[in-house]
Amino acid sequence: MEPISFEFVSVEEAKQILDGAPPTQVEPDWATLRRPIPPDSLAVNVTAMRWLLSLPPEARPMELCRRFPRIGNQLAALWPHPSAIRAYLEDLLIDKRGGRQGFPGGIATELSQLQEYLLQGQP
Repeated sequence: MEPISFEFVSVEEAKQILDGAPPTQVEPDWATLRRPIPPDSLAVNVTAMRWLLSLPPEARPMELCRRFPRIGNQLAALWPHPSAIRAYLEDLLIDKRGGRQGFPGGIATELSQLQEYLLQGQP
């Protein structure tokens, strides 16, 4: 016997479906769901600076750190943890939610180069 698949819906959605109205898919308002950016994430921290200098020049995500210091700080913090850094880079490079714009300019290239550096056996 196969299990029955179901999804959770509100009472209003269930009523609309039973009354014959097609359900509407509402996209979440990500602006209200995002946590506020802490002030210390508005600039690259000392740990991230040291991390950048430890990388070979071709793997340094300089533009990313200039434009998105919070992400650079997070990369530096996760760097000692290989599985965590790989997962974080994958989340940055692959849109799993759908509809994301992606990174501007060469930032995606920098992330790909950093990922390639990791795949070559670093850190």
